[in-house]
Amino acid sequence: MLRQRLITAAILVPLFLWAVIALPTHVLALVFLLVVAAGAWEWAALAGVNACSQRTAYAAAVAVLIVLLYPALQAPALVYLILAAALAWWTAALMWINRAESRDAPPAGGEVDSPDWRLLLIGFVVLVPTWVALVLLHRNGTPGLYLMLSLFVIVWGADSGAYFAGRRWGRRKLAPRVSPGKTWEGAGGGLAVVVPAMAVAAWLMDYDWGNLFSFVLLGIVTAMFSIVGDLLESLMKRRRGVKDSGAILPGHGGILDRIDSLTAAAPVFVLGLLLLGVSL
Repeated sequence: MLRQRLITAAILVPLFLWAVIALPTHVLALVFLLVVAAGAWEWAALAGVNACSQRTAYAAAVAVLIVLLYPALQAPALVYLILAAALAWWTAALMWINRAESRDAPPAGGEVDSPDWRLLLIGFVVLVPTWVALVLLHRNGTPGLYLMLSLFVIVWGADSGAYFAGRRWGRRKLAPRVSPGKTWEGAGGGLAVVVPAMAVAAWLMDYDWGNLFSFVLLGIVTAMFSIVGDLLESLMKRRRGVKDSGAILPGHGGILDRIDSLTAAAPVFVLGLLLLGVSL
């Protein structure tokens, strides 16, 4: 499994970096749209939609909404509204995860046996702001490219640091009923990677000390929300009784298994940048 994961990552990461650096924003926005639509198809399954036609219709609805939003991204008020709605949802998601943890028994596998329309609506709030955040970053030229790469350093650094620190020192479970493999030590290891990485990124972007501190702090907050994104998908999978959201990526599972942390991290990161006065 680890070998498959490494091979898949060795192919996808350079391809992704090439796309981010080489493609114009309107083309990359289409690439991101396809990824989000694939994630929506998997989300519908986790929400209890079994029929392929219905899952396809759901993915198409998410895609259509994104297409309609593209020209409206020039309106700052709408952008703030979308990102603020995402932040509100992820704060609520943390409470939902805590409630699942407080139960006397773990969530039962296969609990979702019919479409849950609440989860389907939530899927729009999970997936659409992710696309919005990524497009806002990339359209900002070279500074936006650096910020986008910083976002992915946060997500990848937090995930990789948590994985290796958790394997080496993990003892105390972070959310045993939702995701038994995650530990507090792992989460700390992820943050230990993010802090110096964000300090280096801020230095490379020639931030002064005040902005450097704010950028590192935003990186920490973003990393913490990335964990919430990961835990939410874990909760959804446990309710559905599946190990992965899909099987499209060898060793990694589905699209959602790869972007779950990003769905929470991206809108929080971009909203934080806007609140810090960064022009996007």
